[in-house]
Amino acid sequence: MDLKNKLKENTELLMETVAEVPESKFNIKPGEGGWSVADVIEHLYRSEFGIPKLLQGETQKDIDRAPDAFVEPMRKRFLQSERKMKASGVILPTEGEKSKKEIISKFQQNRMKIIELIGKLDTDELCLSFKHPLFGYLTRQEWARFNIIHTQRHLVQIQRIIAQLN
Repeated sequence: MDLKNKLKENTELLMETVAEVPESKFNIKPGEGGWSVADVIEHLYRSEFGIPKLLQGETQKDIDRAPDAFVEPMRKRFLQSERKMKASGVILPTEGEKSKKEIISKFQQNRMKIIELIGKLDTDELCLSFKHPLFGYLTRQEWARFNIIHTQRHLVQIQRIIAQLN
């Protein structure tokens, strides 16, 4: 399956999972210091909202490594680890109640822009506008795969939240 379709599939899985959460439970935090499903979706959106601009920004064609070199380290760091990670800065969810419809719509619209760009740009080019805080400069392919891996990690979290709320 190509990268564009993997992104679509990942988005659909997230939307199907979140659709199970009634509006009345969307903003409920399951424990002290934990996040609600609304917080997780907002965090994913805030983590990705700059990606369309980044993908269209300055790039470098010829790089001295495989264009997917950081994908496996991402998987290990985000999927094969029970280690709790701490978000900070602009990617943190905001305080207060969130509209389920509104935050899901924002996420979907932004993700669709990313999917469209991944379908038409050279994914092997290195994006130079922003360094990932853990991995440094990434190719377009790696940014797209990071979005997928990051979402997969938070899907597990959302499923735990749903189980705790039921």
